[in-house]
Amino acid sequence: MLAGKYSMGYTFEELTKFVTAVPNISKFTDNIAAERENQAKLLDALVLMNSEGYIFLNSDTDQSLITIKGLIAVNNKILWN
Repeated sequence: MLAGKYSMGYTFEELTKFVTAVPNISKFTDNIAAERENQAKLLDALVLMNSEGYIFLNSDTDQSLITIKGLIAVNNKILWN
């Protein structure tokens, strides 16, 4: 998703909506506690990708942007599959 809009970012809310819309990624329910837990998992994944240099988390705008390193990683996986 982030690779599709290299020069633009997505907010945490937009990413959460995208992840919850994908079937079989996660079992989301209407339960607020489950929703918060899933948001925490997504945030953990984003923080990990940020620390590895694959994305940049902008805390001022609440946006995530893919980096060149992230694009290379995504494109390598696509080419090898």
